Amino acid sequence: MTDEDDDRRGRPDGHRYDAPESDETRVSKEWVYGLLGLLVVALMVLIATGKVQIFPGG
Repeated sequence: MTDEDDDRRGRPDGHRYDAPESDETRVSKEWVYGLLGLLVVALMVLIATGKVQIFPGG
């Protein structure tokens, strides 16, 4: 195998392989994304009901 073959299989950023993330990391990310989603929904509800004004003074 030549260096050319190695270069073609590599990714553009130079990394060849990303190890799979652990179950603990994956579950942690799921919780964070879930909480972030709930925060966004709560903010949207507050804006829709007029409790939080985007453009105050009108």
